[in-house]
Amino acid sequence: MWKVTDAQIWETLGSYAWRVIVAGIVVVVGIFVVKRISRIVTRQLTTRNVDPTIVHFSASAIQVILYGLVIIDALHRLGVQSTSLIALVGAAGFGLGLALKGQLANVSAGLLMILFRPFNVGHYIQFGKTEGTVEKIELMNTQIRTPDNIVVIVPNAKLVSATILNYSLKDTRRLLIVVRVSYEADLNKVRDVLQKIIDEDDRILKDRSPVIAIRSLGENSVKVLLRLWVKSADHWKVEVETTEKIKHRFDAEGIPFPTQQSVPK
Repeated sequence: MWKVTDAQIWETLGSYAWRVIVAGIVVVVGIFVVKRISRIVTRQLTTRNVDPTIVHFSASAIQVILYGLVIIDALHRLGVQSTSLIALVGAAGFGLGLALKGQLANVSAGLLMILFRPFNVGHYIQFGKTEGTVEKIELMNTQIRTPDNIVVIVPNAKLVSATILNYSLKDTRRLLIVVRVSYEADLNKVRDVLQKIIDEDDRILKDRSPVIAIRSLGENSVKVLLRLWVKSADHWKVEVETTEKIKHRFDAEGIPFPTQQSVPK
């Protein structure tokens, strides 16, 4: 009858303990090396003026691939044979493919976004009720920073299937400002004041023919439309600053705004 001695047991345990230690070292060192390589790749691509969208996506993809290699090497150190390892990876891949079907869709969506470029890092976009500046496009998700400095992490598959408004894709944008004035206001004077405001602001593109027009006649006011063209980066500032200038100039020139008529009970 075959007997196992204490020495054999300790030798086997020692052998497995050594393999576990080596595998642990491989994992720890591997994580450090992967992060180091990712930082080096990011730095090298950035210094070569590669598009930030490509930089973040490439770094994310490299990390996923290298972490997979680290895991395979650690399993090999534990004594898993190559044929068994291949079968294990295949079975795990099939199982993960079923379990992480949504994540695989996110990866595919990320590749599509890098290929067709509906937006880039730094672009201001809106989809649904969410809007903000794109900070990162990674393998599975995209990070968007809202105007109130909240970071929204959106799965790539959701972005690919959504209707996206990209406010930064074109260099210029049209700006519409509607001003309400009283029926007692001199419309010629209104035009002259608005034209001066437009002429004084170099951010308003004069080659796109700014328009000042009567839009409609309301119950107690005349709606005057300003249709302007500005650079996309200046859109919000020009809108709020021009609106403030109109208020101050109209007050100074004695141009009346409409007053709300109270309805008698």
